[in-house]
Amino acid sequence: MSQQNDDIDYNEDGDESDISENESGMETDEDMDEPGDISHGPWICVPTDETYVMSVIPNDFVQAPAPQNRPAVTARPIDYFDYFTVDNENDTNVIDILVSETNRYATQTIQSNQQPLPTFSRMHHWIPTDRTEMRAFVGLMMTMGMIKKPTIESYWNKSGDTYLYHSPSFSQIFSRNRFQNILRFLHCNDNRTAIPRGSPGYDPGHKIRPIFDILNNTFHTKYNLARDLTVDESMVGFKGRHNLVQYMPGKKSHRWGAKLFVLAESDTGYTSQVMLYSGKQARVRRAVHGLGYTVVTDLSSKHRGKNHHLVLDNAFTSPTLCRDLYTHNIYNTGTVRVHRKGMPRSFKTTRVAKGERVARQQGPIMAMKYGDRKEVTFLSTFEGPSLKRTENSRGVERHVPKVVDIYNRKMGGVDLADQHIQVYDPDFRSVKLWKKLLVNMILRVVGNAYVLYQRNRRLLPKMTRMEFHSQIYHQLIGDLRVDRNIPRGPCNGSRRLVERHFIENLPGKSRRPCHVCSRQTLGGRNEKRSRVRTWCPDCNVGLCLGYCFRIYHKCQKFATHRRGINEE
Repeated sequence: MSQQNDDIDYNEDGDESDISENESGMETDEDMDEPGDISHGPWICVPTDETYVMSVIPNDFVQAPAPQNRPAVTARPIDYFDYFTVDNENDTNVIDILVSETNRYATQTIQSNQQPLPTFSRMHHWIPTDRTEMRAFVGLMMTMGMIKKPTIESYWNKSGDTYLYHSPSFSQIFSRNRFQNILRFLHCNDNRTAIPRGSPGYDPGHKIRPIFDILNNTFHTKYNLARDLTVDESMVGFKGRHNLVQYMPGKKSHRWGAKLFVLAESDTGYTSQVMLYSGKQARVRRAVHGLGYTVVTDLSSKHRGKNHHLVLDNAFTSPTLCRDLYTHNIYNTGTVRVHRKGMPRSFKTTRVAKGERVARQQGPIMAMKYGDRKEVTFLSTFEGPSLKRTENSRGVERHVPKVVDIYNRKMGGVDLADQHIQVYDPDFRSVKLWKKLLVNMILRVVGNAYVLYQRNRRLLPKMTRMEFHSQIYHQLIGDLRVDRNIPRGPCNGSRRLVERHFIENLPGKSRRPCHVCSRQTLGGRNEKRSRVRTWCPDCNVGLCLGYCFRIYHKCQKFATHRRGINEE
């Protein structure tokens, strides 16, 4: 299990060692790139705001954020959910993949089992699932994020001391065994197509890859993003053993888990692209300019030429990235580390007091070091160092550089999406990391559906996020209910009365309630529940040796017959 902190730096080419001083040990304001690199000109001092010449007009972006082929204004919440889970271009569907792969995996597991199944194994009762049942399963599983309990079994607990938190709706929709059976065999991909670890093309995220591919495509093609975007990390909490598990002490919600790189809309938290971090060993190609550069360019590759503005933190930003994004008409603002390759060398030693700033310019890139509670360095191809009047959290008026103000307002898109996910995350225990990723992606679908609903509802009354989640889950479940007329045992009433049955001892030291004694009432009061060591394996019920066994297999209404004997 990988436990390194990959949040520290995403440059693999040793940025800090690439910075060197000139032979005299002195630094100038016109620091050139190091010998051997393509020269992009000197870093020119910007003594006043007027000397900075902006290379971009903020009004260049004209694309309005809106859905493509938008649903009807009167569409239900489930219509927005289905809007993203169906990929019309590739004729694929998230629910259909779950159905086919779950049935495939169940068949493979049962057929490949060399040992006889335990007597009480749930796999004895497995039947293939279908689309209606899978939608209800997803809806009920996600409802667990709104009604939180410590274990899955507790949702079906009906004992007398749990009446305060009893949830009868769960047992009406699914039996506990059926729900756990589907959860046991739930799958998204065929295990037989997985490439072994260590072989070329190995994918640690093979089990969840089809879901990522479908949703990344629908998130991108079915919604036009606003101008301001952000790329940041997101964690899916998991403390089990897996080679994808990372440790990030800076993440308050989940320090352990799988790391995702997310491209999101800054103002709404709409998730456009999600990339699963697979570790250095599974990387197909070497990141020449560092992992941060590769992540940002890959996530933003579908948005080139549209004059988007991308906001990043110092784990990703570098002069090389800003320059390359600018050539593709993507503008960038972000914090940066002063030791990044290509940064002004004077920034390493320059100290600025609180409220002061020092700026340099190299072509379209502006570098600024600003003193706040601590020194922060920025790179931007979108905004200059001029000041803007704002108010802090206490309402005190202050003047800050525009690049600082826009970073503070536009950097939180991914964190906003994570906040909405955390509120409704079922967070049930699972030894499978990919199931945690599946739940996370479904929550992103619901979050994006709500953003789409807000853009599309027009004059309709606004629905809260909680109401939107609740309606989607109700509509996913639909009219599916448990058929209580199905006999609990493997034999029905006619077989119980006409076939030959033999009493046996229960395996091990287990006991069961007697199906006859423990069901009777005498004078309106329950008799003592009899837990016995004997049973009828054909009927799958516990029975007392002698009278109870004989009455159960002779009388159609054995409970009435026994009650009449007791009353005599």
